[in-house]
Amino acid sequence: MKIFSKIKLFMLIFFSLNISAYACDFIKVPMGTLISAIEDQYDDLPDTSSDEWGSETLKYNYDTSNFCDDELLKNSYMNIFVKEKKLIGIEIEGIDVDKNINQLLKFSEINFGLKDEQAKKENWVGVVDLSTGGKSILYGKVMGLDGIYESIEITTPAYGDFLIMGDVVEMNQ
Repeated sequence: MKIFSKIKLFMLIFFSLNISAYACDFIKVPMGTLISAIEDQYDDLPDTSSDEWGSETLKYNYDTSNFCDDELLKNSYMNIFVKEKKLIGIEIEGIDVDKNINQLLKFSEINFGLKDEQAKKENWVGVVDLSTGGKSILYGKVMGLDGIYESIEITTPAYGDFLIMGDVVEMNQ
């Protein structure tokens, strides 16, 4: 009987380690966190020492792998929104329609509890609100010229408007 208990314990530990290996801790950073407070953990974050942009919302584009080591995100890029030197939003978007079939959907199921059967349909387009605990999380599929693209947007209700308003400045790396 002890051997079965040890096997169960080993399997539990093994699967727990396997799941955490595909985590994306960056999406857990609270919105409103100063970039300077997390720049040691994430080398690719923008330099926020300059006050050049004042209260503008800045949008930086990265390969998602710079911040997340998750197989489900390997064919995506990440937009990071910064306002007044604070992280105010994260947007993950699929790059290739053919290589990114429901990868962000699967990521959303694992990380945000997405359980929408409509969203699983091949030709579905729309948005599912996964917001919880003061965090605004939207999973969506949009029709592009060559197919359907997936996206995830993470912010808070207080910062949400700053991600879509006309004052967003796209920054080049």
